[in-house]
Amino acid sequence: MGHIRTLDIQTANSIAAGEVVERPASVVKELCENAMDAGASSISVEIRNGGVSSIQVTDNGRGMDHDDALAAFGRHATSKLRTLSDLDAIGTMGFRGEALASIAAVSRVTLHTRQPGSPAGTRVRIEGGQQMEHAVAGCPEGTTIEVENLFYNTPARYKFLKKDATEAGYIGDVVERLALSRPDISFRLVANGQEQLRTPGNNDLISAVYTVFGKQAASECIAVEHRHESLLVTGFAGIPENARSNRSRQILHVNGRAVQSKVFSAAVDEAYRNRMMKGKHPFVLMRLEIPPNLVDVNVHPQKLEVRFWNDGEVFLAILHALKSVLETHRPGETQAAGEDDRHSIPSQTGATDATSSAQPAGERAAPPSDGEATGSGVLPQPGIQSWLPVDGEVAASAFSSTETQPPVPSVRDDKTDGQVAEPPAPYVVQTADPFFSKARYIGIAFGTYVLLEDREDLVLMDQHAAHERILFERLLKRASSGSIQAQSLLVPASMEITSREAGLLEARREKIEEAGFQFDFLGAHAVAVRAIPGNEEELSSTKALRALLDVLADDLDGKREDIKTEILASIACKAAIKAGDRVDATEVKALLSGLSGLENPYQCPHGRPILFRMSRRELEKRFKRIV
Repeated sequence: MGHIRTLDIQTANSIAAGEVVERPASVVKELCENAMDAGASSISVEIRNGGVSSIQVTDNGRGMDHDDALAAFGRHATSKLRTLSDLDAIGTMGFRGEALASIAAVSRVTLHTRQPGSPAGTRVRIEGGQQMEHAVAGCPEGTTIEVENLFYNTPARYKFLKKDATEAGYIGDVVERLALSRPDISFRLVANGQEQLRTPGNNDLISAVYTVFGKQAASECIAVEHRHESLLVTGFAGIPENARSNRSRQILHVNGRAVQSKVFSAAVDEAYRNRMMKGKHPFVLMRLEIPPNLVDVNVHPQKLEVRFWNDGEVFLAILHALKSVLETHRPGETQAAGEDDRHSIPSQTGATDATSSAQPAGERAAPPSDGEATGSGVLPQPGIQSWLPVDGEVAASAFSSTETQPPVPSVRDDKTDGQVAEPPAPYVVQTADPFFSKARYIGIAFGTYVLLEDREDLVLMDQHAAHERILFERLLKRASSGSIQAQSLLVPASMEITSREAGLLEARREKIEEAGFQFDFLGAHAVAVRAIPGNEEELSSTKALRALLDVLADDLDGKREDIKTEILASIACKAAIKAGDRVDATEVKALLSGLSGLENPYQCPHGRPILFRMSRRELEKRFKRIV
């Protein structure tokens, strides 16, 4: 007897579910896309326990008749394709007819549906792929599908799920991206009885951006519209000044479908090249309209990727669209979305004071900008001299001039409109440590690199990398000894967050508090920072928390063992002086002294070099003084 057997339908469906249903967010995506294809103008998603216990999706679409309601759960059953040639021009979100069968194979599903004008609806119940009920029932027009106890019959899949808060964050991310793809549909997300998101469905994209990302992101958008042959590129580009450390805010919709694309990422990187620091990524929401026969969406089990007929043309279309608006942007300027009659930011309601009672669900608090008055809840920004001394007293007396010279003028002058003053005359400083036993300070190059003559070497020091390393080792030392204490803020600082970021904060709260932070949620899209790492007066509370979120976003699976170290490194980076910040001679001395006591004074926490040395001999060889 042969060894090959045909799998039974339940086993086949369970295998298919492994490709289509990766986690609760996959279920939400498939059910919402079905609702969108059904012509719904309103879609409501309600979840419990991160979607593991229950997911309910309700729409006001066309509904199904009695027979179709049951047939929809069959393998490869769909109303969206008829022949093979239909795959050449897919205009719907779904088309394979696998989603409902796959979901029903690993959960308990109840469907209620009624077509407009029909006197009665239909109820279908399926458990683990087995039909339990198919009957006439009373229900509203449209369709409601409830999925309960996901993966109850596949424990191997169930154990790979993350914490409820993390899974809820994934679901929030899916709903937000769908809402951005279809601003003409009102999306609502409710988690454990609390509304997390509600979009207006007024077909105004900037309103959807405001609802998902907040007032600040919406006000910093630059409208994009560009036609390249048969391609139409529209959307919004974020200003380079507010880039993030990850691509979580780079979203591409192709014919209304949210997809991932290396072509898109490469075009964004090229458009913003030389406009921001390396490793930073801007906010970009791009909508690409392309003839359906020029894009293949049938290349990924979850339809998360597409294949273009010509990657080069798509790259150029996106690149030219972004460059055309970025070339007119000037740093420090923003194009308020509300200035265009076509795009108006909805009026803001709800409390903004972080000390008030919890904000009504679904409303946003407008975060104050960093550096605002102390009453705003943000720590005042001190002078750069306050950032240093490391543990122990480091005063100017630790550096004694070996030559009699007049006082060194400061290169910091707030009235120079960003222009660095002439560097001071060279002078000699001595540190209490042999790291720079006798260094002659020359000046600052390009507002970034400290120039020193150290015996027979010319030394260039990156002021940001140096300060970042000093702060990092100080934080790391305190964390290792357990001495990082949460310093309560007199007035908590509020900050806007997305649904996924809220899930990350809740899921990793223990690690976050170990790093010295304390926070509370203000509704679904804002957080109040109540404490920051103690004795770190130079930290901006909201910038530090933003740095922390960037790290968490790169560790969605929670597998990295060094997550606390990465958090501290990111906090140090945000708090350190930046390239272009003006520093004076006393502050340079403090930097050198701080480096002298470090375990590793040669690289910043992210591996970039702090110092570059060139010997006098090498320099003279370059000028052909010696051979």
